[in-house]
Amino acid sequence: MAGVSWILRNVRLLLAEGEQEGDAWIDKGRWAAIGRVPDRARGLNLEGKGAYLLPGLIDTHVHFREPGLTHKGNFYTESRAALAGGVTTVFDMPNTLPPTTTLARWEAKKQQILGRSWVNFALYFGATLDNAAEIARLDPKQVPGVKVFLASSTGDLLVDSEAVIEHLARVSPVRLVFHSERQAIIEAAAAQWRGKDWEEVPDLHLRRRPPEACIASTRWLLGLATQSAVPFHLLHITTAGEVELLRQRPPNVSAETCPVYLTWSAGDFPHYRNLLKCNPALKSEGDRRALWEGLREGVLEVVGTDHAPHTWAEKHQPYEAAPAGVPAHGYLLPWLWTIGGAWGVGLNFWVEKMVYAPARLWRLQARGPIQEGYWADAVLFNPMGQTQVPPAGSPYHYTRCAWSPLEGRTLAGEVQAVWVNGELSFWRGYFCGSPAGQPVVFA
Repeated sequence: MAGVSWILRNVRLLLAEGEQEGDAWIDKGRWAAIGRVPDRARGLNLEGKGAYLLPGLIDTHVHFREPGLTHKGNFYTESRAALAGGVTTVFDMPNTLPPTTTLARWEAKKQQILGRSWVNFALYFGATLDNAAEIARLDPKQVPGVKVFLASSTGDLLVDSEAVIEHLARVSPVRLVFHSERQAIIEAAAAQWRGKDWEEVPDLHLRRRPPEACIASTRWLLGLATQSAVPFHLLHITTAGEVELLRQRPPNVSAETCPVYLTWSAGDFPHYRNLLKCNPALKSEGDRRALWEGLREGVLEVVGTDHAPHTWAEKHQPYEAAPAGVPAHGYLLPWLWTIGGAWGVGLNFWVEKMVYAPARLWRLQARGPIQEGYWADAVLFNPMGQTQVPPAGSPYHYTRCAWSPLEGRTLAGEVQAVWVNGELSFWRGYFCGSPAGQPVVFA
C-alpha cells in the first residue's frame, strides 16, 4: 500500500513523554500529526479501539543468514518474521558466507538486500586479524559497528589477539561490538568435557562454555575501554558477574542481553538440549535473575534478540555437530509482553530497551520515537489478545527454519498491524504489499 496516508483513530499512543490517548496521522511516510489530527488531514481511517500504538522495535542483533547460509533463512524470510513480531529495524551480523569483512562484500550484501527486506536494516562489518585498514575506511553514517568475535565463530572471524583489538580501539571510526568470551577458557573446558553428550551431562553446554569465560573477557574489555575513545557495545550478557562489573563501566560502554537468557536458564537444558544451545551458553537461574535486575536498573540498556535460525535437522544432530543459535523472531513483542508480566514491567519498559535506547546510542536519523517529522515505523498492539506459537514444521511459522523454542505456547498480546516507513506491511497475520524496508542512516 505504497504512498497511502493513514489516520489512526482512538489509539493509546506510547510517546517518549508518556502514554497518551488520541489519534495519529501518517503522511508521505512520516508522522504528520500526533495526538490531535488537523481537519485538513486526508487518508485511510483505521479505528484502533484503544489498542496501543507504539514505535516499531529496533533489533540491533540479528543473523539473517544472507549470503551463503540461506537454507536456514534469508533477508526476505527473516525480515518477514521480524515484522510479524513488531520489529521495524534490524542490524544484521557479518558471520555469513563469505563473511562481511571487506568494503566490497559489505556493499554487495547491501545491494543484494535492497528491495527484499520487510524491515529497515543496517549491516555490521566483521573484524579479522588483518583487516584494520578496511575498518578505518568505514562510513559512520552507514555502518552501525564492527563485530569482534573474541571467541570461536564462523569462518575467519575469531579475533583473539589483544594487540589487534587494542589497535581497533584506536582506529575504528564506528562502535566496536563484542562477543565477549575468553577463547582460552572455552578451549580448556572443551578439552575437559569433549566426548560427552546430553545424557551424561544434562547441562553440558554450560560446562563447555563456562561463566568464567564471559566474566574474564568482559573485565578485560572494560579495562581497555578506559583507554579508548571508541564506543564499545557488549552483546548478549549472560552472567551476574558481568552485570556487577558493568555497574562500574566507563561512559563509552553499553551492553545488552537477549530474550532467550531472560526466559530460560541452564536448568532447562534437560528438556530442550540443542534447541537452547547458543553462544554464550545459558547460565544459572541466579544469573537469569541478575539479568532482569540489570535491565531494570539500566545497567543493561538494550535488548537484542540474537535471532539465529538453524534447521530442525541441524539442531537434532549430536551435541558436537549441532550448531549454536536460537530463532527469536516471529512472536517477539507478545513474547516480551508475556515474560515481562512476571516482573511487573509494561510495554514502556520494552520500548525503552528496544526503541529509545538503540535510537539514542546509535544516533539513528529520524527513527525511533513516535514524533512528528520522523519516519512512521509503528506497531498496533492489543495487550488483551493472544498469540499461539505453532509446533515445529508448521507452515504457519514465519521463519524459514519453521521452529521456535516457544512452540505450543500461548503468548499474551497480539500484533495487529505494523507500518514501515508509513506503509502498512502487516495486518492480522497477513503481509501487505511489497517489502518497504530501507537502509537506515546514522547521524
